[in-house]
Amino acid sequence: MSTSTAATHRHSTVGARFTLLAVTAAVIALLAAAFGLVVAGGAYEPAVPGLPDPGPVVGWGLPALRVLTDLAGALTAGWLLAAAFLNPHGSDGVVSPAGRADLIRAVATAAVWALLALAQMFFQLAEILGVPIMRALSPEVAATYAWEIPNTRALAVMALIAAIISVGALFTSSLAVSALWLVLGVGAMSLPALAGHGSGLGDHALATSAGIVHAIAATVWIGGLIALAYHGLRRDRGYDRPGDLATAAKRFGVTALIAVILLAATGAANAYTRLDTPDQLLTTDYGIVISAKIAVLLILVIIATVIRRRLLPHLTTDPRRWTFLKILAVEIILIASAFGMGVALALSPYPRIESLLPTYGESLLGYPYPPPPEMALVIGGFLLEPVFLIGSLTAAGLYIAGVITMRRRGDHWPWLRLFWWLAGLGVLIWTTNAGIALYAQVSVGLHMVQHMTMAMLAPMLLVLGAPFTLALRALKPSTTGRWGAREWIVWGLHSPVAKIVTNPFFVFIVFSLSMFALYFTPLMAWLMGSHIGHLAMLFHFIASGYLFAWIVMGIDPVPKPLPYWAKFGLILLMVGVHAFFAVIVMMGTTPLAQEWYGVVRPDWVTDPLRDTQNGGQIAWGISEIPILFMVLAVALEWSRSEDRAARRHDRQAERDGDAELTAYNDYLERLQARAKADEQPPRVD
Repeated sequence: MSTSTAATHRHSTVGARFTLLAVTAAVIALLAAAFGLVVAGGAYEPAVPGLPDPGPVVGWGLPALRVLTDLAGALTAGWLLAAAFLNPHGSDGVVSPAGRADLIRAVATAAVWALLALAQMFFQLAEILGVPIMRALSPEVAATYAWEIPNTRALAVMALIAAIISVGALFTSSLAVSALWLVLGVGAMSLPALAGHGSGLGDHALATSAGIVHAIAATVWIGGLIALAYHGLRRDRGYDRPGDLATAAKRFGVTALIAVILLAATGAANAYTRLDTPDQLLTTDYGIVISAKIAVLLILVIIATVIRRRLLPHLTTDPRRWTFLKILAVEIILIASAFGMGVALALSPYPRIESLLPTYGESLLGYPYPPPPEMALVIGGFLLEPVFLIGSLTAAGLYIAGVITMRRRGDHWPWLRLFWWLAGLGVLIWTTNAGIALYAQVSVGLHMVQHMTMAMLAPMLLVLGAPFTLALRALKPSTTGRWGAREWIVWGLHSPVAKIVTNPFFVFIVFSLSMFALYFTPLMAWLMGSHIGHLAMLFHFIASGYLFAWIVMGIDPVPKPLPYWAKFGLILLMVGVHAFFAVIVMMGTTPLAQEWYGVVRPDWVTDPLRDTQNGGQIAWGISEIPILFMVLAVALEWSRSEDRAARRHDRQAERDGDAELTAYNDYLERLQARAKADEQPPRVD
């Protein structure tokens, strides 16, 4: 009884301390946001008489709600991160008791997050329309405008996703589904960045991509810190062993390091898109807030370095553990202040003045029309697409690190596979960052060059690199009681999702039939109209092509491999569908996707129909070489498979004296003897 009473008292003390820490962090974030708004010029001021004015309730309530909404979303992400990755794991992919408790906490915080996002939506609507909050809450105003404005639409979707997570986490017990909720959560936190004012700058792609990644990194960092601090205070239900906190801290240390790097890079990108010159960091009010945020992040990096070097190896002792938790509390408060200043920067006017482009089409593109296409401009030009550039370079670095690990261990890895992987990434970088990416947005013909190269050539090279096989051989199994990268890859390759996406019918639909939906419906214009839609289209090209190449000629394991005759059949079917599509485009009498290309039309595109017909010819012609390569690769692998089977049969025959052939000959002799016996005439007595 005394033990139970002591445990209850300890838990109530822990709860009080954690509540105090959470409230302190929220207050610091609100004060930092207020400071940033006042300094950067984004604070509420009454409108000039005669102009719409939402009032001080909306003017100050909106940034406060933004801070609280982001904190609730980050806390939800932190519980989900702990449940799926940081806590000790149960057996067979089931969360531990600590993970299940964190999922229940995520249910509560996600519900609060959904309500705050919904409230912020109405305050945002009132601020945009310049009406009091009660007017924005009226059904006629909300029903008319809430879904039509990008900012409020993003918040509505965020509230919906938060509600789905709240309900879904209540019935979740597996690591995979917990990870799914985490992905949805951090994705929802990035939605306001899509509608933010930064995306309207000339550096459209950089501003939007940096805003999204910045929001995700900040969410994971502060959420993970809070969850780690809570479990460090509450040593029960999975964190009762001395090494549990150290293991979770080391795991989160890797995540935090990545988050810091991303925050620094995206913060610099955001500053670049909002300031004209570097000296404005000190000469403008907006720049001073950015400088203050940079200073806080530098302090956080120093603290994280001290923790990693001096405290993590000694967290098994109570004095070191409490020192770690105290420093962690300081880190949470500091990052909360940076969080608040980030909200202030998002809601404040920036010094950079956007230069208006001469035409509506160029305004949609975000940059002036390119000059008439020339070989040097198309092949050697440059258009920064940070997502694909950084992602491809990261994939190259991880692959090279895997090869180095294999070589140091004395294991063999073919150099040709490394060449294929780097060549595929090189093609991917070219199609998304070179001149072809610039011209693909204004010309159907050059767009088809980008599409077919991304969907057929790059994936074919990438699958020959066998990245999953390399990862499974280079990574060691986890010994911490938690799934490591290798365990997640093994699960992914055998998951129901993998079985669906590698099904030949699914692959055929997304790879071949999706072209008709993209180009013969308004979907093309809708995707090209926003940067995130354009990115989604490019991801579809590379992902669908990778799935097709993977099941047809890939080296990596597939949940259900196809027989070689089926691979040939799928290739021939794909060839027929692509040829049919190309003929329709070439024989068409109207230009393709004019909802977009008819608007963003440079002067040098004098004949849109001819440009479309050129696109059909390119779609047919470019696919010939990859298809031929695929056929040869499948035929060669089929031949090698037959040779391997023959060698296995010969070795087996040497071991057992060709018992299989002997048994078969005996079987034939018995059949022959039986047939002779049946042919003899019956004996007459």
